[in-house]
Amino acid sequence: MEWKTPKIFFHGMEILRTGSEVRKEGLAPIRRLLVPGGCAAYSGLPKTGQSEMLNGFRCNKTQAAGLGSRDKMKSYRKELWFNLPTRRGFVNITPQVEQCVRESGVKEGLCLVNAMHITASVFINDNESGLHSDFERWLEKLAPEKPHSQYAHNDTGEDNADAHLKRTIMGREVVVAITNGRLDFGPWECIFYGEFDGRRNKRVLVKIIGE
Repeated sequence: MEWKTPKIFFHGMEILRTGSEVRKEGLAPIRRLLVPGGCAAYSGLPKTGQSEMLNGFRCNKTQAAGLGSRDKMKSYRKELWFNLPTRRGFVNITPQVEQCVRESGVKEGLCLVNAMHITASVFINDNESGLHSDFERWLEKLAPEKPHSQYAHNDTGEDNADAHLKRTIMGREVVVAITNGRLDFGPWECIFYGEFDGRRNKRVLVKIIGE
């Protein structure tokens, strides 16, 4: 009886095999199971050599199925709240982020930390008070708070145009690798929340994905 033409899907591409090719290569009837990502789990590979060359890519059965790491992928989300009593300030939030990593249970992955407000920032640098004072003076030179009238944005009735500019300079977010269940920092690196228009509640998002 002639074999039906089996189909193998790999990286979104369909690869056809004729029945004679299946018999020639010693493959049993291929049973396929499509999984997310456009790849197929298939059986019937030769006993010798547990991999098959598909369109120039070599993958074993587990890789072809897209299984393994997919099943262990975790996702974690938490909001950190801040209300600084001053208009501007910097807060070392590394301990809170490290607690999030522990809560997530992720051992290998990535951690995104971003300010959810357009007058606040998240950045990585040294936890040294002199440097923080330098940041404050430098930012005031680049985007001084007063006079408020120097900014077109403040014509709307706002007085925080400088805070928007300072946030743009210092950045919205950071991404840190997680290795062995810990934030994989370089020397002296810490995560900071930068506030440029304080005295109200604001949020920082922590998003963690990995295994």
